[in-house]
Amino acid sequence: MAGRFTAVWVLTLTAWSFTGCYALVPVTPATPVPERGTVRLVLTTVGTATLRTTLGEDVREVEGVVVRSRADSLVLLVAETLTGTNQRFVSSGDTVAVARPLIESLKVQQYSRRRSVGLGLAIASLVIATLIGVSTGSSGASGPGQPGAPPP
Repeated sequence: MAGRFTAVWVLTLTAWSFTGCYALVPVTPATPVPERGTVRLVLTTVGTATLRTTLGEDVREVEGVVVRSRADSLVLLVAETLTGTNQRFVSSGDTVAVARPLIESLKVQQYSRRRSVGLGLAIASLVIATLIGVSTGSSGASGPGQPGAPPP
């Protein structure tokens, strides 16, 4: 049973490692953003009103992949949006151009050394705990046991 429990944690950490080594880092809205990078932006009030027909009513945040980064705008392949009332919508691949003056704040997904080291330490600890559990678990008695010494 302990082996299965540990295996679940190992699988969970492994799955998390595919996304866990990255963090959304705040940058200024004027910062050049690499194409094909993931960003999350918060729209100004004017931005929410301006992009209402493109993104939907009351959309406050947009997350997506940068298709084109220009000095005056970002073109995103929208992954999801968040409204002012915290309703989250997954996009079906819509593309939107957002003028930089309509962006209140911008976060760019970047490699996080701290998360990577933490993840590595967590996985190493789990592997060590598993090895210790397996070695102590296999030395314990299980099953019918060994026959006793013959009577004298």
